[in-house]
Amino acid sequence: MSKALETARTQLKSIQNGASKFTASLIEGTRIVPSRNKDKNVPVRVDAGKYNAMTKLLNVVLQVNSKPQSPGLEAWVKKHSTHGKLATAQFNTAADDKNAEYHRVMDELITKGKENVKDGKQAD
Repeated sequence: MSKALETARTQLKSIQNGASKFTASLIEGTRIVPSRNKDKNVPVRVDAGKYNAMTKLLNVVLQVNSKPQSPGLEAWVKKHSTHGKLATAQFNTAADDKNAEYHRVMDELITKGKENVKDGKQAD
């Protein structure tokens, strides 16, 4: 489980132009990264949450794909479904260094996700 999420961290952080996909114009519930055709390789996805125009923060949600191919993630999906929130974070769309912000958010999501899988909990 932990290994699957660590691999996912590496894969998510290596997505070309990943940071540029986090914009204020995203519709809540829309998949941000990775693209659907990468579901087989990456067991999790990042979806858009609410965007706060005043703070320029975009809520993002880490969710598990339907066939994660990891016993720990499969057990978590059985308990919470693929629409359950494995982890949440906020992406600062006004950040000067969007790549650094992207990497910070991916690290935060995966770290929180590992804790929630271990504890069998969902994010708040």
